Amino acid sequence: MSSNVGGDVTDPVRVLFVDDEERVVEFAARYLADLREAFGVVTETSAADALDRLDRERTPDCIVSDYRMPEMDGIAFLERVREDHSEIPFILMTGKGSETVASEAISVGVTDYLRKDTGTDQYTVLANRIENAVAQRRAEQALAERERRLAAQRDELATLDRINAVIQGIVRELAAAATREEIEQTVCERLAGSELYGFAWIAERGANGDLAMRTGAGIDDDLGVATDGGAATEPAERAFETGAVETLDATDEPIAEGSHAATDHEHRSVAAIPLGHESVVYGVLTVYATRWNAFSERERSGFAVLGEIAGFAINATQNAQLLLSDTAVALELSVTDGSAFAVELTDRLDCGYSLDGVVPGAEGTLLQYVAVDGAAPDRVLDVADESALVAGARLVTERESGGVFEFAVTDSPVSALTEVGGTVRECTAENGTARVVAEIATDTDVRTVIDAFEASYPGSELLSKRTVELPPRTEGTFRRALDERLTQKQRAALRAAYFAGYYDWPRESTAEQVASSMGVTSPTLHKHLRKAQRELVRSFLEDDPDS
Repeated sequence: MSSNVGGDVTDPVRVLFVDDEERVVEFAARYLADLREAFGVVTETSAADALDRLDRERTPDCIVSDYRMPEMDGIAFLERVREDHSEIPFILMTGKGSETVASEAISVGVTDYLRKDTGTDQYTVLANRIENAVAQRRAEQALAERERRLAAQRDELATLDRINAVIQGIVRELAAAATREEIEQTVCERLAGSELYGFAWIAERGANGDLAMRTGAGIDDDLGVATDGGAATEPAERAFETGAVETLDATDEPIAEGSHAATDHEHRSVAAIPLGHESVVYGVLTVYATRWNAFSERERSGFAVLGEIAGFAINATQNAQLLLSDTAVALELSVTDGSAFAVELTDRLDCGYSLDGVVPGAEGTLLQYVAVDGAAPDRVLDVADESALVAGARLVTERESGGVFEFAVTDSPVSALTEVGGTVRECTAENGTARVVAEIATDTDVRTVIDAFEASYPGSELLSKRTVELPPRTEGTFRRALDERLTQKQRAALRAAYFAGYYDWPRESTAEQVASSMGVTSPTLHKHLRKAQRELVRSFLEDDPDS
């Protein structure tokens, strides 16, 4: 049948004209085509040949058939057509009008009934009947299609409501999860138990680069699914590479996996969702559904948000564990990529570079307070001004062989490691090579951290990895008590003022200079500093045994 589903018949109309008289069908084909440019008429001289054509070719928009034909008359032909084509317009023509024939034709589903005449006017009438029948059929198709789409949209919205409820429940539970294992187990169990999905698993990159299962729910052979190289591992591999939600939909057969659980449940759709924060993908969540084409654009968007929230939660738990743990993993890396400003500066000026401290700056920049040795301050500022990596630079204090500078950088090895949950303890550079020492939580996947870092700084090298003891940190310590009382803005203001020499005498930076670097007004900076200083004194006095 024509693909047009509107009520208009100005689009091509394919007509099959059947009559046992060859002269009649040839004349009818030419005349109907002359009457209507949209008509494309094909002819047959027997009902049997017409049925063969229907089997071989696409269904016409309308069939016109004579009633009296040898071997199979028009009524019998109509009955055969209705077996496979219940809705196609069918117009029956007969040389002798008969109520009996008309009644029989109506009973088997004729669309219209037309008595043959001797003149050409009958073809004008026939052309009108064809137009009307096709227009009505196309209008019915359009209405049915609209109703089908509305029903599909209603079903999709109802499904999305259920999906959103599941995701919201997962997000609420993630807030209480204390470890990465709890986060991943919560995600898999809630999805597998939702009746919307068959099962779910989370995998990470193994030492050899293959997928390595971490956890799963709703399936007995968790390990087999992620390691058998089956169809569903393809979107998981792509999700690792692209950092986006990837899907796989079955065509005619359910998605086959090496694991028997997948084929037993006939899963027809798979989605792989990266669990990431900033530039790090901690793992990929793979979800199976029994619905065909289950993962619509809106459903994928919801899962993308879930992946970001889960990635953020994993990052937060690792940071918390690093704060509370007695040990950490210290990573020492070297960087020679010129996209790091420390590398660029020391390579061009043959100087030394040592990071004193870091504070969040204005418009997404990172304020780095750096001691530079072996280069004149004006040359350092010239290099910073020419570098696309530095949004702003100023001299904080001049020294005999260099000075202390404030650089507002848009990206650096320090920020790259901070984004993956690391705490940078040292960052130095000389002769175009930077050395960075960072601490990460003991349960953090080192390979994930290194991969993310190398993606930002190709050619970087892991020099060492070792477990280190951390200084004791208890609830009663001065630093912890102060940290709990300061807001993020107060802490940032205090650090910026300290590293910029605001507390030195004479002052090396004014309040206006510090405020400008942070992208705030001077009164706002003073407000944050006063509150931070009050909390500092308060914590000191409360911890003083003589108080």
